[in-house]
Amino acid sequence: MKKIIGFLVLIVIVLVLANQLGLVALLTDISQLRSYLESLGWRGYLIFILLSIVVAVFLLPGQFLAIVGGLAYGGWIGGGLTVIGASLGASISFVIGKYVAREYLLQRFGSDPTFQKIEKGVRENGLSFLIFTRLVPIFPFAIQSYAYAMTPMSLKKFSLISFLTMLPASFIYAFMASEIATKGVSLKLLLELTIAGILLGLLSYLPKKFSRKMNDLSSKYEER
Repeated sequence: MKKIIGFLVLIVIVLVLANQLGLVALLTDISQLRSYLESLGWRGYLIFILLSIVVAVFLLPGQFLAIVGGLAYGGWIGGGLTVIGASLGASISFVIGKYVAREYLLQRFGSDPTFQKIEKGVRENGLSFLIFTRLVPIFPFAIQSYAYAMTPMSLKKFSLISFLTMLPASFIYAFMASEIATKGVSLKLLLELTIAGILLGLLSYLPKKFSRKMNDLSSKYEER
């Protein structure tokens, strides 16, 4: 109970501070966030990773971080920082969900359809379900980390799979943002975007090779 209360108090404090200090507004303003990170020099790398962790743990809006990373630091560095920050954030969220706030999450979200589907998917398909949901955005990315913490999955397996499945999209978004910033929109860029989309689509089908039941699961989600 002490852990649960402490966790809830921490969430409230962080959310209030994030709003009062303008962090939420900063995270949703691509231009301002890019300028802020660039003004920090190499320290911006650490701030970017820290922001990624905070976004993942406290479910703050961070959908533009990979794009901002590409704009501020280029494709390679921006993509790398995105993967590091998102992976650390996911792993920390998983640890919190499994060892700190497990009872609260079970009581609060145990009957939630998203949590139930993830628990069932892991039970019936194992790691292939984690790979599938990381590559295909069926469920909100940040929520997944807490949901998977409710399953018997180990931290080692969750962290490794999350890291590997984050690599393609993180680098693609960072590289595309960097290309647009330096060269603008061109026919070549549109072709590259098309190829990237096809590759991501193909990657989403890899987990199905590891589980026959994945076809039935994915068809059910597509119908919803």
